[in-house]
Amino acid sequence: MKTQTADPVSIEIHRKALENITSEMAIALTRTSGSPVVYEVQDFATSLLDVDGEQLAMSATVLFHAGSSLLGTQAIIESLDGASPSEGEGWIVNDTFEGGAQHQGDVAIIMPTFYQGDHVGWAFTNVHVLDVGGMGVSGFAPGAKTVFDEGVRFPATKIMRDGELDPEWVKYISANVRIADLVINDLRAMIAANNVAQKKLVDLIDRFGFEDFREFCEINKTLTEEAFRSRIAKLPDGVYETAEWVEYDGQRKAELLELRCRLEVRDTDIHISFTGVPQTTGFVNAGKGVVYGAVMCTILTTLGYGDLPFNAGIWRPITIDLGEPGTIVNAVSPAACTSGHANCGVRVTRAAKDVFDQACGLSDDPVLRSRVGAMAHDSIVLNPLAGIGHGGVPTVVFFMDLTTGHGGGAQSIFDGQDSYGLTCTPGVGLPNVETNEAQQPALYLWRRLVPQSGGPGTFRGGQALELAYTVYETDLLDGAVTAGCTETPARGVAGGLPGAGSSWSSYHDTNVEQLLEEGRQPLKKVLEGDEPTQKNNEGRIELQETDVIRMRGGGGGGLGDPLMREPELVARDVRDRYIDSAHAETVYGVVLDGDEADADATEKRRAQIREQRLGAAPSQSASAPRDVGVSVVVDADEDWCCAYCEHSLGSLSANWRDSATVNERPLVEAYAELDMGVRDRVEAPRVMLAEHFCPACAGLLVADLYPEGFSGYVAPRLGAVDVAPLEVPA
Repeated sequence: MKTQTADPVSIEIHRKALENITSEMAIALTRTSGSPVVYEVQDFATSLLDVDGEQLAMSATVLFHAGSSLLGTQAIIESLDGASPSEGEGWIVNDTFEGGAQHQGDVAIIMPTFYQGDHVGWAFTNVHVLDVGGMGVSGFAPGAKTVFDEGVRFPATKIMRDGELDPEWVKYISANVRIADLVINDLRAMIAANNVAQKKLVDLIDRFGFEDFREFCEINKTLTEEAFRSRIAKLPDGVYETAEWVEYDGQRKAELLELRCRLEVRDTDIHISFTGVPQTTGFVNAGKGVVYGAVMCTILTTLGYGDLPFNAGIWRPITIDLGEPGTIVNAVSPAACTSGHANCGVRVTRAAKDVFDQACGLSDDPVLRSRVGAMAHDSIVLNPLAGIGHGGVPTVVFFMDLTTGHGGGAQSIFDGQDSYGLTCTPGVGLPNVETNEAQQPALYLWRRLVPQSGGPGTFRGGQALELAYTVYETDLLDGAVTAGCTETPARGVAGGLPGAGSSWSSYHDTNVEQLLEEGRQPLKKVLEGDEPTQKNNEGRIELQETDVIRMRGGGGGGLGDPLMREPELVARDVRDRYIDSAHAETVYGVVLDGDEADADATEKRRAQIREQRLGAAPSQSASAPRDVGVSVVVDADEDWCCAYCEHSLGSLSANWRDSATVNERPLVEAYAELDMGVRDRVEAPRVMLAEHFCPACAGLLVADLYPEGFSGYVAPRLGAVDVAPLEVPA
């Protein structure tokens, strides 16, 4: 075949063709899977890699798998020890420690691809299967103490020969999971998706020719690397640091497990390092694939902004250091890890978001400054259950409403997205109520947005979702519940406040049946029943018929000082019942006259709030900053400077927070005044909210969130800075 000319158009067509193949893999997967987790929620990923295990393209449903597809394929290559795979072979991988998986519930089938007998690459398909055995239903085991409690583990394990699943492995897996038919069918659906990759790759290579195929793959990696490096070059050289906390109360006590993150920018390279407390005897520990995937989620959604292709070139400017083995961010066997991605991993995402926000906010490039955004809630509330379903058939009840049902962070041009989901799951959808009810012994009582769950700000954080369902037409379902970020919600940025926290509760011996017989809707205001005090992570919960489970998501963080929000937007939120009038006046300083903002009363109320912030009248007026979402800038004298009034906040060698007026108090007390939900801790340390105000204009510079006793956040250190290794948090 005649070789194509290596012109830009052909190269771009080739790149898009590879992306389209991963999309066609996803279509095949959804049409062959029998699991609503796949065809309704779309909790999966598909990817293509070359013979060396370098990524060529990936579908965008779950970005976490940027890490697991890379490390899982590399594990297979290493296991081959230089040998070549054969046609018809395939491997199963779900092990966090030896396969880069997110957790055991995320199972991948990885198969080699061929062209005219030559090995040309790898096809990767991953699905959250409905069960992997062990003590935790659907791959979540809040009560697990080690990985051996958590279900079947597969490091890179050959499961296919001659294009078929090995019947002995099918027998073994079937004997170790609760719903064998659905699990085995999902394995076959993944094989079908990879077979689509094989067929479509042959068509693509026939079109371009083998040599041009390989050349264009390399060219596109290089182009992505160059585009990404050009973007990094617009970030100020320097060091940016932050901290986050993983909540876990599944065993001995309610822990806040600290992790720290540092971003170093040098010319066109970025180095990201992490440290964490020692790994815990709970299911929240993260492995390498989790952290790699979490970092890439943040890069793609902060610096990628839709026009940066995903392939191996995007990894080349990045180095990632996980610190010493044996911590929550670099866990080693036998650490429990079935929620390492959904607890520690999403905390890594939030920490990475914070340090990139700091760097983008100080960039000379207006596009990068506009990419500053508040944190999404980035957590989950899940209630995986097992029991007998319709028709007396064993079932797993795994409703993923509260994977999607969390608020997104406020952006520099609009409010955060309601029911946004997670940073790592841009393609995951909200399941259909009727589909869930038709398949499972459960009846939804309500599903609604939660008022006042989004963090207040110039732009408000996205609102969260709440749902409740009752066990219906079955005697008993049992399983677990896990909720993250009930006490440490999503932080805002540049004066935006945190969102509300997530929560859950159960009701037993209820009046649901009586209400239904009377034709009354069983809403919370009329629902009666025993409501026991529950931990955030319950390893064992039993629900009998008419018992109710209620799950509430958390809101996204706000962006910018709430006193800078347009009064008309606040009035609209009150009309839409997103907030109430008391909340509008308390945090936004907006006084309503009927359905509209009262301009004079609002001006007076906001002046009163500013005076309360400082304990005296401000000496300067606050104006809207040049860039919404950037409250602290560097002035012409190379000092830190308030973006609202240009008041100096000290030398660049100092922490500008030391020059601010601070109001520190327990978060739960502050949010009681705002009627925003956040769970109080039952033991020390309490979670604190520290609002830092400009001492001249009373503009809210940042609202910090941390456990009592935390050493404090530090300001960026700009320029070429020698830094010591991150210390493991105490």
